[in-house]
Amino acid sequence: MLEVFVKGGWVMYGILATSVVAVAIIVERLLYFARIRNDDAGLVRAVEQGLKRTDLDKALSICRRHRGPVRKVVESCLNEWEAGCERMEDAVSYEGNRALDDMEKHLRGLSIIAQGAPLLGLLGTVMGMIRAFMRIETLGGQVNVSALAGGIWEALLTTAFGLSVAIPALFAYHYFDSKVGRYESLMRDIGERLVALRRSQDS
Repeated sequence: MLEVFVKGGWVMYGILATSVVAVAIIVERLLYFARIRNDDAGLVRAVEQGLKRTDLDKALSICRRHRGPVRKVVESCLNEWEAGCERMEDAVSYEGNRALDDMEKHLRGLSIIAQGAPLLGLLGTVMGMIRAFMRIETLGGQVNVSALAGGIWEALLTTAFGLSVAIPALFAYHYFDSKVGRYESLMRDIGERLVALRRSQDS
């Protein structure tokens, strides 16, 4: 395997570096999303029940027993409960944006790797093909098929390695991006529900 890797040339080291970074990002994001996982639906139900009984302190104490970005959004919203709906909406927007920034951390890097690794592989292949045909020209066209095929498959190695890094990176990026999207929708929905509940108590 090492011999095959070396045949790909210096571009293979660049692709290897991107693969290490991609794995590090994927592992870090998996641990992050596992850490923030929470019974968000149960949290919201319990908070709403407390608020319907006009027990803000109870709702806040329930909130503080949970974890994750949704809990932070709910808590920031409840902290502005007495200040009115506009302040609650501002709190949801501010805390929600902070939470989304945390969730999207490093995802841009993963996207760049998914797009860049195949290009590195293609660069290596083009350079390998150039070397192969320069060799043929040097030999005056007197080259057997076996030697030509050997030069071509060595050139194609970088494309194969580049794709082997890009494909899982692309899948991982879209997986994490979909999770961020679900959290974004959930936080927006929860904020709207709490604000609506506050308005109903004013009327």
